[in-house]
Amino acid sequence: MRRWIWILALVGSVLAMAGAATVAQSFGEGGGFPGEPLFGPSGADQARTGSEPVLPSRTYFSHDQALKLALLLLFMVGGGVLALVGHPRWRKAYLIAAVGVLGLYMGGFLCPTAAVQNVFLKAGTAYLLLFLVPVVGALLMGRIFCGYVCPFGALQELLHVRRWSLRIPDRVLRALGWLRNGALVALVARVLVVHTTILEGFSPFKPLFVWGGTPVTIGFTVVVALLSVVVFRPFCGVLCPYGALLSLVSRVSLVRLRAGPSCRGCNLCTWACPAGAMRGGEVDTTECLLCGACAGACKPDALRLGLRWKRTKSEGSP
Repeated sequence: MRRWIWILALVGSVLAMAGAATVAQSFGEGGGFPGEPLFGPSGADQARTGSEPVLPSRTYFSHDQALKLALLLLFMVGGGVLALVGHPRWRKAYLIAAVGVLGLYMGGFLCPTAAVQNVFLKAGTAYLLLFLVPVVGALLMGRIFCGYVCPFGALQELLHVRRWSLRIPDRVLRALGWLRNGALVALVARVLVVHTTILEGFSPFKPLFVWGGTPVTIGFTVVVALLSVVVFRPFCGVLCPYGALLSLVSRVSLVRLRAGPSCRGCNLCTWACPAGAMRGGEVDTTECLLCGACAGACKPDALRLGLRWKRTKSEGSP
């Protein structure tokens, strides 16, 4: 049996648990009942107290958003510098710092499943700034947030064992990649119609970062953690709606990785890239995490970050 069949089976388990989340969240403890808003008191609470509905807070910065914004900017700038300098060995320590500070200490803010929904519900607060910082980063340098800052993706990568990695065919990767685009469309459409969030606890490792969760969300995290050992960033590549958005934005990024005229098409970069973003010197900017693994494996030293309008290897001199 081919290896990728096992991968599809594991991904199916993740999808099954995600599908069960709607029922679990609707009737689980703290999840609320269908149709009730997740923000502010419920209709039953208002009936008991006889009070008027509580208006949203007018405070622009709330829930440590000023601190979160400062840390996010700091990690984004640091990640951009590391990507430009090109020292992949330092990147692992940077990912550990992202997990420790943004994940365990700050509770893993900008949850991938919640971010694309909360931005519509909290657009009048500093949450909009938090949401837009990675988007602007993607316009400038591509998926720098995914590759260096996001604690959810960082922990998946830190759990990955490269020598146990299962190689997934390109056609399977492309097919699975449409799932995260579908998740993005579905979550955005739902929040615009219903004005409540859903599945916000189903960002992998969120129960770990907040030290709590339901049996279903904890089980989802365990499945993603186990899958991460043999598959590089499984949630990021298959289900992450925020990653889908940043992937789309990165198509027009100002700075991107390119192969210069010295590229020999040896495919060393293709085998070195853990994200499957390299194909014989051609870079898929929608999947590239700017990790530097391909540049480190390139013997002709042909891969460089540069402005998008600079010549590619095919346009350069032989």
